[in-house]
Amino acid sequence: MKLLSRPLLHFFLLAFALRLAFGAFAYFALPVLGHDTETQQAGYLFYDAARRDTAAWELAQSGLPLGEAFSSKYESDQYGGLLAFSALVYRIIPSEAHQPLWVVTLAALAGGLGVVFAVLAAQQALGEPASRRVGWVMALLPESILLGASQMREPFIILFLAMGFYGVLLFRSPKSPDFGHRFLLAGLSLLGLLAVSPGFAALLVFVSLGWLFLDGRRVPLKFVLIGLGILALALVVLAFSWQSLVSMRSGPLGIFGDWARETVKWNQYVLGRSSGIVQLLFETLPSFLQLPFVAIYGILQPVLPAALIEQPALPFWQVLGGLRAGGWYVLLPILAYAPFAAWNLPDPRQRRQWLWISAVVWVWILVAALRGGGDQWDNPRYRIILLVWMAMLAAMTCEQLKITRDRWFLRILAVEAVILVVFTHWYAFRYLGLGFNLGIRNTLALAIGLSVLLVAGDWVRERLNKRKSRVIS
Repeated sequence: MKLLSRPLLHFFLLAFALRLAFGAFAYFALPVLGHDTETQQAGYLFYDAARRDTAAWELAQSGLPLGEAFSSKYESDQYGGLLAFSALVYRIIPSEAHQPLWVVTLAALAGGLGVVFAVLAAQQALGEPASRRVGWVMALLPESILLGASQMREPFIILFLAMGFYGVLLFRSPKSPDFGHRFLLAGLSLLGLLAVSPGFAALLVFVSLGWLFLDGRRVPLKFVLIGLGILALALVVLAFSWQSLVSMRSGPLGIFGDWARETVKWNQYVLGRSSGIVQLLFETLPSFLQLPFVAIYGILQPVLPAALIEQPALPFWQVLGGLRAGGWYVLLPILAYAPFAAWNLPDPRQRRQWLWISAVVWVWILVAALRGGGDQWDNPRYRIILLVWMAMLAAMTCEQLKITRDRWFLRILAVEAVILVVFTHWYAFRYLGLGFNLGIRNTLALAIGLSVLLVAGDWVRERLNKRKSRVIS
């Protein structure tokens, strides 16, 4: 593996430096620029990070075996892997006082290595030009920088997913010098995921199995059995309606019933506490429309007009919110067009594979939206875990757009622009007194109406032009 090639080294250094610099800045600046909470006064960006990191320091100082991180005694880490790893760092690097930046450095390192393996995977699947696009997305997306600058699990999960998928892609070139690395990388990534977040180990196997199967190559029987088991479970779950899942309290699907009930409770709680557009709409919607509303609102989180205008907000968090939202709103239309780009691929094998990745990414985006749709922090944090596949989809889409200037992509961009303009006006009137009062219902109707008219009108115009061209010819 050319891990030390100049482009890869540059991507690694850029990603690592951005994350470490922002993590250090936040650690020293939050006590001054942040809110007057215990978490931010201690220099932490996330409450979960503060709990886990503090517990890791206590475990490191206790003299107890690091295996205690996996016991019920330490509830700050759901799975224990990152807690144990953080405690190991604190034991290896002796210090008389707690130094949270050591784990921030570790997270930044994971973020940088995640970019490296994502680029290597893209080189295998897409080629050199597209792999550079993957590197830029992975390194510069603000949400990824934020999480890589804190003591959170996400940068480690992203690293292990990228590492594992790269190992799987090496199956496509078994005669290369990297032949043996596929087993090592896949094994290390699975071990890391099992320690940090076991569910994503299953997801990696599932996605990889689908990719290899659609590639037309033979897949080891063990992988087939694992994949079929996960697929069967997913199909059983899909056979039940949402209400059936919510009412189910026992049996094999009880865990999904618990997830569904907690999702409903959480979204009702968060959305009920929200102000402005969310509360006004959610409380007046019929019950059968509330779940689709949560999904759509979750996909649009963090909402860019709200991040820029909604008050009150401290400058530190308002700037950060604007950057996070801006990065997502650049990536979102590209991902929205990705299934169309995949469908237009000339190679049937590649078409199947990228449609598979598109389906995985969009199902996950919806799951994240449903689980944390009303929250502008948890939902994007869940969503960004699959960044390696999002970045590869975005790169594939951009390569296709260089070949085919599809008007559907322009229509997607136009719809996003309409939504941003209409709701920016709503927020500007509500918080700054600029413009005129349309009311939230009229604002929503205007955004939907203009979007439908824009898409339908452009489609009709395109059809008429094609018909006219055929008549003339």
